[in-house]
Amino acid sequence: MGFYREVFILSLLVQLAAVMSQDMVASQMLNSNQSTIGFPRLPADFREMAKKLMITCSNKGYQMPAMNHTQNSSHAQMMESPVPVFLELLSSIPPFSHARPYMKPNDTAEEQEITRNFAEKMRNCTNMGHMIEFMRNATEGPRCFMRAFVAPLSWTIIMQNGTDLLKEDLTKLLWAAKPFLETMPPSSFVLPPFTQNSQLAEMMKVFSEVFAVLSEQQKNEIIGWVKERNAQNEFNCHLKAPTTNNSQQEKPASQSDPSVKMLDMMSKPSDEVAKPSVMNVSTPVHTVCPAKMLWLKAKMLSMMGPFLSSLPIEEVKNIPKEELCDFFRTPDFPPSFQNVTGMKPVLGRTLFQRLKQECSSSDNFTQNVYRLGSLACFFDSAPSLNLTLSRKLLSQIEACSNQEVDKVKRQLVQNILEKDDSSSSELLQSLGSSVSALPVSRLSRFSPEDLNSTLSTLSQVKWSPAQATALAKKMLETAKNVSGEKLLSLGSVVRGVASSLLKNVKTEGLLENKALENMAEKMSSLQRTALLNAFRRDVNASELVKGLPDSLLSSLSLSILEKADLGSVDQLKGRGWTRAQSVFLLKKIMGNKINLGELGKLGQAVQGVTCEMLEKFNRTDALQMSQELNKSYIWLSRTQIRCAAQKLFASLEAQRAGYFNDIKNAELQAIPAVLLINLPVEKIQNLSDAVCPAFMEKMKDVNLSSLPNSSPARSALTKRAIGCLKGNLSDLTAAEVLTLGPLVCELDPVWISSLNPAARNATLKSLASCQYIQQQNRQDLFRLLNAIYGDPAYWSEEDVRAIGPLLFLNDTAVEKLPSKSWLKLYLSELDSLSSQPAVPPPKEFSTWFDLSALRRKLFELKTTSALLSRRKRAVVLTTTDLTLANIEDLKQGNVYWTAAQFSKMAVQIFKDAMPTLGEINNYSTEQLTALKAKTVEAWGSVSMLNESLISNLGCICQSFSAEELGNLSIASLDTLEILANCNFTQTQRAAIWQAFQRTTGMNVFGLGELETAGLGQFICGLQPAQIDLLNPLSFREAVEAVGRTSCPPNILDRLKEKTVAVFGKPENWTEAQICIMGNIIAGLNAVEMSRLNPTILPFIQPSAIPLIPGDRLAMLSVSQLKALGPDNAAMVTDAQRVGLKVDQRAALDEAVGLKTARADVPTGTSTGNSTGNSNPSSGGSGAQPLKGGATVESMAGSVLLVQVIVLVLIGYIF
Repeated sequence: MGFYREVFILSLLVQLAAVMSQDMVASQMLNSNQSTIGFPRLPADFREMAKKLMITCSNKGYQMPAMNHTQNSSHAQMMESPVPVFLELLSSIPPFSHARPYMKPNDTAEEQEITRNFAEKMRNCTNMGHMIEFMRNATEGPRCFMRAFVAPLSWTIIMQNGTDLLKEDLTKLLWAAKPFLETMPPSSFVLPPFTQNSQLAEMMKVFSEVFAVLSEQQKNEIIGWVKERNAQNEFNCHLKAPTTNNSQQEKPASQSDPSVKMLDMMSKPSDEVAKPSVMNVSTPVHTVCPAKMLWLKAKMLSMMGPFLSSLPIEEVKNIPKEELCDFFRTPDFPPSFQNVTGMKPVLGRTLFQRLKQECSSSDNFTQNVYRLGSLACFFDSAPSLNLTLSRKLLSQIEACSNQEVDKVKRQLVQNILEKDDSSSSELLQSLGSSVSALPVSRLSRFSPEDLNSTLSTLSQVKWSPAQATALAKKMLETAKNVSGEKLLSLGSVVRGVASSLLKNVKTEGLLENKALENMAEKMSSLQRTALLNAFRRDVNASELVKGLPDSLLSSLSLSILEKADLGSVDQLKGRGWTRAQSVFLLKKIMGNKINLGELGKLGQAVQGVTCEMLEKFNRTDALQMSQELNKSYIWLSRTQIRCAAQKLFASLEAQRAGYFNDIKNAELQAIPAVLLINLPVEKIQNLSDAVCPAFMEKMKDVNLSSLPNSSPARSALTKRAIGCLKGNLSDLTAAEVLTLGPLVCELDPVWISSLNPAARNATLKSLASCQYIQQQNRQDLFRLLNAIYGDPAYWSEEDVRAIGPLLFLNDTAVEKLPSKSWLKLYLSELDSLSSQPAVPPPKEFSTWFDLSALRRKLFELKTTSALLSRRKRAVVLTTTDLTLANIEDLKQGNVYWTAAQFSKMAVQIFKDAMPTLGEINNYSTEQLTALKAKTVEAWGSVSMLNESLISNLGCICQSFSAEELGNLSIASLDTLEILANCNFTQTQRAAIWQAFQRTTGMNVFGLGELETAGLGQFICGLQPAQIDLLNPLSFREAVEAVGRTSCPPNILDRLKEKTVAVFGKPENWTEAQICIMGNIIAGLNAVEMSRLNPTILPFIQPSAIPLIPGDRLAMLSVSQLKALGPDNAAMVTDAQRVGLKVDQRAALDEAVGLKTARADVPTGTSTGNSTGNSNPSSGGSGAQPLKGGATVESMAGSVLLVQVIVLVLIGYIF
């Protein structure tokens, strides 16, 4: 009986302890719905992070809750409540941030009372669960501030105790943490150590809610995180071999972002947490998962939600058919793809095709198209749809932006028009944004009343200039004056409003309207100038500069800025100034000197910082100066980068002789990468192995575009980086090779071929994103590609997508690619990503690939159809006819039609396609002849063309003779602006000027600022004597527009004379003036050229350099040539170089950067080769782990009581 008595007593004592513990915990719950979530220890830098989120609430206009700061709750103090910190942060928010009160007049008395008593009720919250429940029931304004404060705390608890939380508590914490997740930077993104599927599901619900604000990197990390845990739970395996430490890998923390440092700490397990995290307990060793683990079952697909749109393409292909189709039939499918943006076209296309082919019949799939969400963007059977389905699908793909969707929209619109050929407002409304698929002839059939009644839709559509002009003419009809309100209501249709109307618009209320910026972005350069003329009539210069949006600010002349009251650098910050405006304003405000504080405030105006200003910084401030400049890196010119680098290097060497020979990791880390790459070659070579960690970190993401393609620094940087890769070449991993960053593009093909297969394949894929590959490497690199991937004619879609751009290494490789539908889509994507600069860059700063082969292949793919020959059983390619759909789809690719094909084009198709064909300015003579014949066939003789047709014909007018052009009726500057984009001969320019002068009756002296600017290239058609008659005031205001034209030498000479008459002698010109004069500079004679101040030469427009006659360029001194800067020096042509002396050519090379200038200080030798084991972040004190999820004092007392009872019991038993 003794044994049973002891067991009975033991049972009673344990039950008593449990009851006492429960009672004590329950007494502390108050009204917290039985939550046991304690307050955590505040993480490092928590205050800064919470304050940042709270300021966001204030900036949204929410009213801060009224707070009573008296402490009258002893219970809150006992619980170590964070409420005092909340009150402290709330009182520290800047007054300007909460200028707009949130509390609305119609708030009930009860709601206002809740707001006033907010602080007291917060103090009564005994734990996080209670506080979150209280927060949920609060009014919107106070709730925003409180949630901003609680969000980082909630995420801290999840990170430290997530595996131990009940589902209800986890749901509460995730809801509270959402604002923190929405602002968490990618560099600090750490995921909780969940293991249970129920926890994953809750977490994925919240991640799905913030999906739109996550970066691609964060989305990919979440997908990998879910896959890893699913592998462990469902397949008992790991994606990779498990490491000894199962906790998540610590990420490098940025010293500037508080959220990074806070997360770095909260992700570490606390030494003082009562219960250890499940992830820190040793787990059985699992096997490595198979390469093609079929983990995406229907249930998992539902959990992934919108993250399915970010899956790797191979994952999508490997989803089991049954699982995919089961998921497609569930209610979870439509929300997973609802309004998902950024989906890779290849993924969307693959998923769409699988659903279509594997999960339903054709008819059934079409009927369920509404369930597809964003996948509908990849619909490919538009011609088969009836009127009802065409309208449904058209509304569904409204926001799609993938390449093929425009063609689908045009097909759907055609379906609708075939069944509904009316011209009613209902039809316009039903088409939505796809109304832009209507040709000009069809738009012209709608009445002004119908157009104005659907203006809310039409104003949001993207129109071509021809369409916008047709609509604006209909809507405004014979109006001579337009109000600002009417102008704003037009939205995107404003692109078609005549400049003659804009210059007379009534601007009252326009300047203060936020819609002005969006409207001005839709305007042409001439339209902006016209609108500014209207503003200048009604508003003084200071108010104008202050109120204009950036889209109009850049069009302001220097004379307006001169009149404006601008006397502080603070007035420049955050504005979109041009380079000329920037240097003008800096000189006006600062003179030739600027300090560090002002440098950091410039923003885009940093473009105006001259080398002279940089040189005047004290040596001790040079490093900080370079770091301030680096913050505005995207606005720096190559000249500024070069000057800043030279100043920095000279200053560092002056502070310590041989600075770069024994430079430390921390010192190298402090130098901005964009400046570091300009280090003299010998100094790059002599960098010690000890700084390899910092050097490789710099090179990982460096932008090499500031270096010339032939710069010796590229090779030196690459060799130094390779030297930092330790071990045998064949043993290097892919990750190690990719630490070279953009320097991968400089690798020798022989070096690449020596890598192991995994590293080599990763390197080749990385090369596909290179902006430039050295000429001497291209042939060998293509041979390597052939050896690994085989003949391009047999490449798969996966191969082409992985290394596609490398096809441009060989002129014929693109032609040999298979004629597949996927190739057409891929090449279209590549073509859309490329952009042609207004002025082609010089060879030394251009990209390496030529897209002409791509565009010809794309034309072939879009205009041929495959037919199966019955006799030979082979595929025969036939060219399709010129259809309107083809022409609209090809855009600039229409230049590849032959003259014979143009001749066979139907007249109506030519009429409808005229605006598209007219945008091409590089037709051959034969093509122009055919298009002229088609014009005559459609409209009669050239002399019968009205101005609207001339505008639509655009560059087809290049086919007209000078006599025909001279007889045209051209009265609108807007027509001249469209024609100015074409390549007319000098004789044709003169004829068009004569046609404009004859039609308008305007004499040369009567040309105002708008007319002088609006002439564009046709100002070159004036007779030399007429240029002398130009109005000086108008010329001063329009000189920037005039300077963009490339006139013959005799005309440039006269324009220069006019410029001298207006602006004074060239030796007195300023940086801003020479910048806006553009190509007119090429008219300077030899003496004037030699007298130019070297400090202004970097501000010459690069387009002017090739226009300077060689004998005049040769008059520049060595110092002047060096001062040209990289961009201008690189624009000097081979013909111009012939006339230069040896020392001049050497100066030119030094200006480009082909010969690295030596520093004024002596260069030492390397201090020796160290092992390179130092860490760039070493030496700092690491953050200590947090004490997370701390329990309340009374719960600790309960635990202590249980321990005492157990000890007593043990003593009793033994």
